[in-house]
Amino acid sequence: MNITVNGAQVNFVDGKLTLAYFNVNFSAGKFPNSLNGQLQITPDQGVTMETSQEDVAGVAKKLIQAMVADQATQGDN
Repeated sequence: MNITVNGAQVNFVDGKLTLAYFNVNFSAGKFPNSLNGQLQITPDQGVTMETSQEDVAGVAKKLIQAMVADQATQGDN
C-alpha cells in the first residue's frame, strides 16, 4: 500500500493555529483489485500538528484496512 501525506489544513481558533486535518492519498492492490483514494486525518483520530508523516500514514493505513474489512463483511450479507 502506498500512502502519501500531502500536507495539513490549519485554522486560527481564538488566535491560535490549530490542525483541521492532514491530506492523505493512497493506492493499494493491482488492477482489477485496486483501491485508490484520499482521506482527511483529523485530530479526532489522535493526530496533532506535531505528529510525524509516518505516524499520520500509520493512522491512515488502519482506517483504510478497517474500511476494506467493513466492505468485505457487508458483501457477505
